[in-house]
Amino acid sequence: MHGIEFLGEIGIVLVAALLGGLVARALRLPVLVGYLVAGVVVGPHTPGFIADDGMVRAVADLGVALLMFAVGVQFSLHELNAVRRTALLGGGAQILGTILLGVLIGVALGWGVYGGVFLGCALSLSSTAVMMRVLEERGELGTAHGTVMLGILVVQDLSLVLMMTLLPALASVGTEGGAAALATVGKALLRAALFLAVTLLFAMRGAPALIGRVAATGSRDLFILMVVCLCLVAAIAADLAGLGLALGAFLAGVVVSESAYAHEVFSQIRPLRDVFASLFFVSVGMLLDPSFVAKNWGAVLVVVLAIVVGKALLSTAAIYASGWHGRTAILAGMGLAQIGEFSFVLATVGSARNLIPAEIGSVILSSALVTILLAPFLYEAAGGLYTRLNRVPSLSRWLNRQATKEAGAFAHESSGNRVVILGCGRVGRYVSDSLRAKGVAHVAVDYESTAISRLKENGVRIVYGDASSPTVLEQTAPQTAELAIIALPEASTTEAAVRELRRLAPGLRIAARVHRGEDIPRMRASGADAVVHAEFEAGAEMIRQTLDCLGFPDPEVDGYIEEVRQHRYRNESSP
Repeated sequence: MHGIEFLGEIGIVLVAALLGGLVARALRLPVLVGYLVAGVVVGPHTPGFIADDGMVRAVADLGVALLMFAVGVQFSLHELNAVRRTALLGGGAQILGTILLGVLIGVALGWGVYGGVFLGCALSLSSTAVMMRVLEERGELGTAHGTVMLGILVVQDLSLVLMMTLLPALASVGTEGGAAALATVGKALLRAALFLAVTLLFAMRGAPALIGRVAATGSRDLFILMVVCLCLVAAIAADLAGLGLALGAFLAGVVVSESAYAHEVFSQIRPLRDVFASLFFVSVGMLLDPSFVAKNWGAVLVVVLAIVVGKALLSTAAIYASGWHGRTAILAGMGLAQIGEFSFVLATVGSARNLIPAEIGSVILSSALVTILLAPFLYEAAGGLYTRLNRVPSLSRWLNRQATKEAGAFAHESSGNRVVILGCGRVGRYVSDSLRAKGVAHVAVDYESTAISRLKENGVRIVYGDASSPTVLEQTAPQTAELAIIALPEASTTEAAVRELRRLAPGLRIAARVHRGEDIPRMRASGADAVVHAEFEAGAEMIRQTLDCLGFPDPEVDGYIEEVRQHRYRNESSP
């Protein structure tokens, strides 16, 4: 009977997650918001149906383990190596700055210095799971701000090891003598170092051999079972060491990410991750107690503002000080302006071990829920905030500091360019290569050094900076060009660039690329003469290859594709 009740509870929670996700999609909101709201609805603190909290959390523990394991597998240490300085120095500065901010808030709210330190540690940890989901949905995992954000998130996640070991030890400093307190801290650090050493040894020796041995059997069932077991064993080991399930699963994922089977592991674990992750986010929503928030709204509001404003400013300043472009700093800083799963772990451990009063733990959990709900909207607003700041001349020079320095070097060269290319990714490079082969003078704009290095080596004129900035676009002399090609990854930046180019050069012909069908009317309304839907054009070529292989005449194939293309761009609002 108990098993039937368990399955019934989980089934109802999954249905709630499905309904919440569908409503969120219908309202054009991230599905994550729907999951969280569904958790609030079926939680113990709201009237109506109440899901069994213990059962849901038991499955949610599996969900967060699989979720963080998948996050770890998706990390590329090779790619993150390019931002290691920003991750270590910028991430370290952000963590220390946020802890200091937490101390100030803790003292102001009467929680004492230790309570403030605990609060600051919880506030310094952003949600890797949430931001990975947001970046994945928006197709921005490989962008400069996405890579910087993930690098800092790795440092934040790994810092949990020190926090989980040092915070309990520091709590005993006031009750023990100096030598005893120092010994307690030393033992905690030794335990953390031992766990990381064992993890590193297994990563280098054990994991590759184990994965290779199971993969050699050729059994997909055994491979999936091995992956899940690896994830759960690491999670349980970390939990027994006092570091939490989520961190152990994440470290196991990072171990697998560097193996030859990383892509296969992720493809097998992803369906499980998506199902159980919805349960995790619903369980997070169940933690929110509206009555507690109503009674303690002042403290919750202060902490939420500290995260949304204070932490965002600290993160942005740290990233900008590391040498990144102003737009990268603002987008990454706003993306880090929330707290999540590891903050839950810290607050739960602190309350269970009586390290902090229940009030502090509840404020952390409530603030985490609020900031997670706000996270997709804050990140969406980051591009608009940058655009507005960029319209102020003094701020624009600050945000585009490298572009401003190079203005004199490129201003005299830009007037002879027939084409302006905004975005030096793969599409931008393909266009540039074709123009260079035909001897057409052109200038390219981007602020990612890795993207522009190849074009610069080929002798292409480069303007370093954000393609939506008036200061940067003026350096390309668009008034004298014949055509502008916009191959930027984000729709909001593309729209801003189209509007600015149209303002600077009303007669310039503009062609813009989009990833989603619903962005086509936005670009045309902004002033683009031609809009290319990248995924549709790839599909059109696949249609051509299919019909050619089946022997249909070329004129018939060309006519059909043109008919489909006209229908597609005529019905431009369809996704």
